[in-house]
Amino acid sequence: MEKRTFLAIILSVLVLFVYQSMVSSNLNKPGQKTDIIQTVDNKEVIAVKNDDKKESFLPEEISLPQKEQVVAEETVVIENENLFVEISNIGARIKKIDIKGKETFPVYNIFHFDGFSDLVFSVREAFGNKIVLSSKKNGVEISKIYDLSNKGYEIKQEIVISNFDKMSNVKEIDIIAIGIDAKLSEKINTQEYGLYEYSVATQTKTIRKNNAHRFSSKESKTESEPVKWIGFRNKFYCSVFRPESRTTGYAINVIDENKALISFKTDDISNNLSLKGLLYVGPQDMRLLKEAGFDDFIVFSKFWLIDMVSKAVLKFVEFTHKYIPNPGLSILLVSFLIYLAMYPLTISGMVSMKKMQSLQPKIAKLKEQHKNNPQKLNQEVMELYKQNSVNPLGGCLPFIIQMPVFIGLYQALWRSVLFDGQSFLWIKDLSKPDRLFTLPFNIPFLGNEFNILPILMMVAMFIQQKLSSKNMVITDENQAMQQKMMTMFFPIFLGVIFYKFASGLNLYFTMFYFLSAFSQYRMSKMKV
Repeated sequence: MEKRTFLAIILSVLVLFVYQSMVSSNLNKPGQKTDIIQTVDNKEVIAVKNDDKKESFLPEEISLPQKEQVVAEETVVIENENLFVEISNIGARIKKIDIKGKETFPVYNIFHFDGFSDLVFSVREAFGNKIVLSSKKNGVEISKIYDLSNKGYEIKQEIVISNFDKMSNVKEIDIIAIGIDAKLSEKINTQEYGLYEYSVATQTKTIRKNNAHRFSSKESKTESEPVKWIGFRNKFYCSVFRPESRTTGYAINVIDENKALISFKTDDISNNLSLKGLLYVGPQDMRLLKEAGFDDFIVFSKFWLIDMVSKAVLKFVEFTHKYIPNPGLSILLVSFLIYLAMYPLTISGMVSMKKMQSLQPKIAKLKEQHKNNPQKLNQEVMELYKQNSVNPLGGCLPFIIQMPVFIGLYQALWRSVLFDGQSFLWIKDLSKPDRLFTLPFNIPFLGNEFNILPILMMVAMFIQQKLSSKNMVITDENQAMQQKMMTMFFPIFLGVIFYKFASGLNLYFTMFYFLSAFSQYRMSKMKV
């Protein structure tokens, strides 16, 4: 099979698989945890229903009654240049986290006891970005401490309960590490649902679940193994929590199809209980995550080679960005350098394929001579290859070797936060389609946006396919028809698939196909 045609087939299947994994139906609205009854003096008066709550280990004299109550909810804010964190007085829980200038991250109830979701807290201390909220009843005081770094994306948290041994006889408690609510995200893109992922890292393994915008009751489970961290990520950003107390296991509790709670278990219990943890909420930046102690959080593929390539590409792009201010230029540079690195393999495959094509008339004669003897035909064809120093796998093998690189590049460019909000030429945001202008009508499958990069990519692929067909010796009419169909079909097919992809990704593949067309042109001038 001709090498570039094989590339088109494999790449098409790959992209179609990724695309289909990302596209899903719109989210259904979940049940609300609180119902707003009215607003009094800019304070929401709400009915506390606590739908997420499981059976509490706290005694009834400490917990609020389970019946619905009307409570005035107040919020307090801590913030720095990167994060805006809103904390509710009900349960002293994180109500909302905004990554400034980007989005509201869909997590809640971070580092939170199941047992005091209904307790009303008040601010005891507040200085700078550190705040202490407490609730006291019947001689027992529960405090939650939030300490946001002056810069960066880290929040230190602590839960302190006095006289804990008098409250309960339990030997092991559950603490919610992260609650996921897909409806909290203000910028939902259906193409990116497949990139939503929660993960739990234990001492021996890491459990990852993608498409984590919709949950099934089958996912609920409990396992007994020490926990290193628990995290959630979307396309560019992530939330990762590390308990700093002894852990004995974890639990995944699905609340409804859009909400899930991931908790860890601890038996690190004393009279005056004090549990600590560190939360990172920010970009999936390998350097920042490593500084926070989450260097093993980012994984692009279960296959180590693809993961290694993706991380190498990202590191290179980040390195070049120090000297090349625009990441669009970095993408073009990466495209050209990868092309140069792969050029020997590419030419080797093309030469081998061209040699095979030159033998097609002789192979056709052999087929006619031995049409009733397949075994003899195979022997004669292999002898013909041997006499002409042709390797029948020579055309496909270089491509197979390059596949991990192409997939790694795809993963790296698709997820790199470096391109979020960055412009290049007419492109306003490299993380989104290039949107040259908007049409006054919709085109089936494409919408009303005119994106020029996918069209340029189709042109480049069409030229590459045309040049490729000129290098072929076709002796069969059916084969000629198939080649003609592929020359027209695959550029259109890939253009439609890529049409709404991020412009940074399209920029790379457009450059790739133009360079491939140049290789085919060079090949057409070579004699083998």
